[in-house]
Amino acid sequence: MDSDQRSLPLSLTRVLIVPGRDPVGDWMASVVSAQQDMILAGIVRDLGQVEGAVEKLAPDILLLDMASGVLEQVDLLRRLSAPRAGLAVIVVAMLGEVEIVQQAMLQGAHGFLLKPFTEPELVKSVRQAHELLLQRRAELSSMARLYPGSAAAPARGEVIVVFGPKGGVGTTTIAVNLAVALHKETDKRVVLVDADLGFGDVDTALNMVSAASVAQVLSRLALMDDSVLEQSVVPHHSGIQVLPASPELGGSDGLQPEEFRQLLSRLAGLGEGYVVVDTWATVDDSTLAILDSCQHLVLVTTPQVMALRDTRRFLDAMRLLNYDLDRMLLVLNQCYHRVDVKMQDVERALGLPVAQIVEYAPGPVTSSLNRGVPLVTEYRSSLAAQNIVRLAGLLAQRSAQEGLGAGEQLATSSNGSKGRGLRARKKAG
Repeated sequence: MDSDQRSLPLSLTRVLIVPGRDPVGDWMASVVSAQQDMILAGIVRDLGQVEGAVEKLAPDILLLDMASGVLEQVDLLRRLSAPRAGLAVIVVAMLGEVEIVQQAMLQGAHGFLLKPFTEPELVKSVRQAHELLLQRRAELSSMARLYPGSAAAPARGEVIVVFGPKGGVGTTTIAVNLAVALHKETDKRVVLVDADLGFGDVDTALNMVSAASVAQVLSRLALMDDSVLEQSVVPHHSGIQVLPASPELGGSDGLQPEEFRQLLSRLAGLGEGYVVVDTWATVDDSTLAILDSCQHLVLVTTPQVMALRDTRRFLDAMRLLNYDLDRMLLVLNQCYHRVDVKMQDVERALGLPVAQIVEYAPGPVTSSLNRGVPLVTEYRSSLAAQNIVRLAGLLAQRSAQEGLGAGEQLATSSNGSKGRGLRARKKAG
């Protein structure tokens, strides 16, 4: 997608190309990139990497040149063309290679192009294949609604909110690295959402430039099906997907708290894994809507009196609002051995155990932020990175033990009441 494209199309066709030995593959890539309704997901020149690229890049259309040698790996072509792969395969062959095309179609390919073909023919073929793919997805969705007992309910992701009641405690650093660590520890899908719509820095922390943003998606969410929403999150080389905040101030004007709740529910519904949300240091209606949507809250503070005071005030408010503190994980960030505040004093003052400390490591942390690289990958030997990896392991362990689905299961609080997400309903009477 061109970097100067500011609007988010309602439907983008993601195209992955597996070229042959001639320049046609690069030409197809340039044609796809020039279309307003298409995005080039990537070019894979090694057949051994195709399945991994399909899983990671989630293309709608696979342009597969038969000169790549794919017919020598019939099982690969059959797997790529299977309905469960969720994409349409268009094979590209030379004029006169009718038998090769027939073999490919027998293995499940959805269409073909014969060289030489024109730009309009390529574009028409991709659009037709995408239209048929959307129809097939709609039919499968309709069947699932008509016969809900015919298959197991699709797994949902869990929503993890990272929040610090006081600014400057390292919430974004924790959120970014927690997302990357969760993906590496569990090999599950992780979507990182920057909900700080005023001054979000997730894109800077990961050195990313994106035409899509939370504000854009929220403004058009009702018009998006899941495939379009899927295309709105940006893949990062660490393996996670990212939905950054708007790069411009005022991007959140007019947005309603309920829209945040709907967005997180929709993102969680895209599949098993985690949705990690970086938030701002303000408790308002939008923050409460986000907290209502999550299964775990990573509460970040530092061993400084002002930060601890604000954290105590936040926890007092959460108790009054009947939120489930059992689902909160207190993280004491920027800790160093000469700190004046002792951990047991922190726990006693806050009424909440410290789930994880993150060591004070200004060098690696500052360098990772300035370079736009994750601490847990580029400085994984640092104590701070190791602490965040342990936090990710703790969250993954909790998820496995509880077996919760995002926003759908009832959370039981320490006093026996139940509610969705962190919100716990008071007992009747």
